[in-house]
Amino acid sequence: MAYYECHGHIFMDGHVFRDAMELHRNGVVREVVDERLGLLREAGVVYYRDGGDRLGVSAYARSRAEEYGVEYRTCLFGTHKRHMYGGLVGYAFDTASDFRALTARAKAEKADFIKLMISGIMDFQSFGGLTGGGLEPEEIPELIKIAHGEGFRVMAHVNGAERIKAALEAGLDSVEHGYFMDDECLVLLKETGAVWVPTLAATAGFAGRSGFVQGVAEANLRHACEMLRRAKELGVLVAAGSDAGAVNVPPDRGIHIEHTLLAAAGLTPEDVRRGDNAIRKRFVYGG
Repeated sequence: MAYYECHGHIFMDGHVFRDAMELHRNGVVREVVDERLGLLREAGVVYYRDGGDRLGVSAYARSRAEEYGVEYRTCLFGTHKRHMYGGLVGYAFDTASDFRALTARAKAEKADFIKLMISGIMDFQSFGGLTGGGLEPEEIPELIKIAHGEGFRVMAHVNGAERIKAALEAGLDSVEHGYFMDDECLVLLKETGAVWVPTLAATAGFAGRSGFVQGVAEANLRHACEMLRRAKELGVLVAAGSDAGAVNVPPDRGIHIEHTLLAAAGLTPEDVRRGDNAIRKRFVYGG
């Protein structure tokens, strides 16, 4: 089976992200990236959409991926509001003008799409809990308009129904993670044709981890799976992306875990391939 990894970070190693960043701090360690591309090939991955980094790792991976039979697309780096979540994978902006400058940089460096961090991440302390911060709903439309105006599709890290709805209403192209959405979000996904990439494997990776309230990861995952069942009924596009390289998500085999979890939520391989193909077709510059 040929796999599409629609959300990964090749610089991450599936363990401690700080160590992964430190490895490339003084320049891309090319032999490590080449080794991971080889592992992707062995795992049957033929398409990889990278959510970026600030170390140049995904740029190098893209330059080498064809030799390994992998079609590689990357935003090169993510973008986030200063003092909000996102510094791990990208650069901060304070104003819409700053975001415009980052978009221009992405264009100059030949990014395939723009990644925008809209919300915090799950805190795994209580069901529905998110870390603080995130764009205000009224800030979102202008940023998506800027990226679209430069010919880019936008993938967005976004959790929480209010921000998901605001982003979809503004024309967002793909919802990454999308935890704690509601039925209105699903209707908007269907109406807009945006793709949902739920990254179930990354949440499953928190099950049983020390330092977090036990059972919360499982509850978050159950809710996402219930929304996926409803998404299937509506005909929403859902693609497979594991957040490859995140903690407890193997860089090469995370996509296998993701497919197993999506199947448990009731999605068939044909359902997933529809979403995968939409991602592959759209998330290239000018697509």
